[in-house]
Amino acid sequence: MASITLSAAELLLHRLQALDVAYIFINSGTDYPPVIEAWAKARATGQKVPELVICPHENAAIGMAHGYYLGTGKVQAVMVHTNVGLANAACGVINLANSNIPVLIFGGRTPISEHSHFGCRNTPIGYGQEMRDQAALIRESVKWDFELRLADQIGEHVDRAWAIASSLPKGPVYLSLPREPLCETFAVDEAALQAGPSQQPVRYAPVREDIARAAEAIACARHPVIFAQRGARTAEGFARLDSLVREWAIPLVEYWGTEVTLSADNPLLAGADPSVWLADADVILVVDSQAPWMIAEGDCRQDCTVIQMGPDPLFSRYPVRGYRADINLAGETDEVFSLLEEALRPLQAARQQHVAERAAYTQNRIQQQKNQRDALLHASQTGAITKPWLSYCLGHLANQHRGRIVSELTTLPQFAGLTQAESYYQEALAGGLGEALPIALGLQLARREELIIAAVGDGSYLFANPAVCHHIAEVMKLPVLVVVGNNGGWGAVAGGTKALYPDGYAAPRGNHSSHRLYHLAGFRRDRRLQPRGGPVGFPGRRSPRRAGRSGIPHTHPPTKRAG
Repeated sequence: MASITLSAAELLLHRLQALDVAYIFINSGTDYPPVIEAWAKARATGQKVPELVICPHENAAIGMAHGYYLGTGKVQAVMVHTNVGLANAACGVINLANSNIPVLIFGGRTPISEHSHFGCRNTPIGYGQEMRDQAALIRESVKWDFELRLADQIGEHVDRAWAIASSLPKGPVYLSLPREPLCETFAVDEAALQAGPSQQPVRYAPVREDIARAAEAIACARHPVIFAQRGARTAEGFARLDSLVREWAIPLVEYWGTEVTLSADNPLLAGADPSVWLADADVILVVDSQAPWMIAEGDCRQDCTVIQMGPDPLFSRYPVRGYRADINLAGETDEVFSLLEEALRPLQAARQQHVAERAAYTQNRIQQQKNQRDALLHASQTGAITKPWLSYCLGHLANQHRGRIVSELTTLPQFAGLTQAESYYQEALAGGLGEALPIALGLQLARREELIIAAVGDGSYLFANPAVCHHIAEVMKLPVLVVVGNNGGWGAVAGGTKALYPDGYAAPRGNHSSHRLYHLAGFRRDRRLQPRGGPVGFPGRRSPRRAGRSGIPHTHPPTKRAG
């Protein structure tokens, strides 16, 4: 192949294309002229490079990359403007790290030189945006960070960043891009533009002895229980876990679950309260859960065997996490389930009678819990809309249309009744609010034919910068169904205050000024903020169903429906 001359910015785009990056979610600035020029040149000369998605706020850019990964499993790129753009992105990066979502984050760096170099500073802002350590803004939340220093190293840096982001446990990475090296040109072998990655991601699985110990513990247990938070991660894992709990009659608790782990019609799905099962458990399988229960509210028995499994069973990024870990099974969740299922198979015959007895007892106990939930749901059908009723209606929509719900402090999975794998994603357990709506946009971009529902609280909706999100939805033609649960404030703040000070001064004042929001509905009068089809509001208990039916024609045309 011939040698060609191109800039670092050009090679950056070509390497991203080679790594199967379809989109660059970008909020650019004066640091990106070389990238913009490189992109324009590629388009003008018929070369394929990633699409640019203009995101007028960095939170939207991070969220859309997050959502696109959920829909495709492919790592995408985000470009932000120097330190100020990176600061805006930091909240989303914290969420990415918490949820093990791999994203390539590039931050423009204010020009290093004042003169004599192509790309040197040409505005006063170049001085105000300089930091000695720009990456420090997000270093604790990324797996790897560096700054481009030599232009001809851009290809190897991008390949390395992609490999590290895609390695277990997955997560975001960051590379600073000073303007001068981006502008610099150099000779490169033309074959390097679209070559495969020079580094491959790291994958691993539990050692055979640990799988055998875990299988033996589960097979011999009298009262085993599974606690899961982040779901089975794939449709294959979803099916394997369904089979495992049915064959071994093991109840599964989704405490603060962020994804669907079992179908709602599985008789072993044991709700969201760990306390019901924790005290009796002699073997606990913790599935990718940063906090499977709250230790302050009750811990497991001293003689209980605790099996921690997931990409990072010890959650090594967290300074404090004191949950027992007698056996660790490290690897991709669905692959670990496959190994565990295989190891349990020869042990099943000897325990068949015991498992049958446990199944009858466990399913009866779970049915009692379901009866209580059904009674609460029935009571919720009168008066003001409640979270259980809203959750039920959204779940009905998602099941009917094979849709996906992206929720933020609005949906209660135990009432949604979801039956499909990968049909639900809840906000990251890091508290960086404002992610659900942009994640839904990214998911819709990845899954154009599917119904995507963003169910957000009023406070979370404001955190998402809705003007930006609706603008992107309009420009990109992303018909997300947005449901805003308006409770007039930040409910988590109110609940947390009451939990710590149940008899305090703030307790009688349910809408204390510190977490109260006012006049959210005023946006309806501003056509600039209205989604296509307009906002829909109904005050009665049938509101969620009516609003959903009103929104479906705008987001999910009849010809695209499933089921």
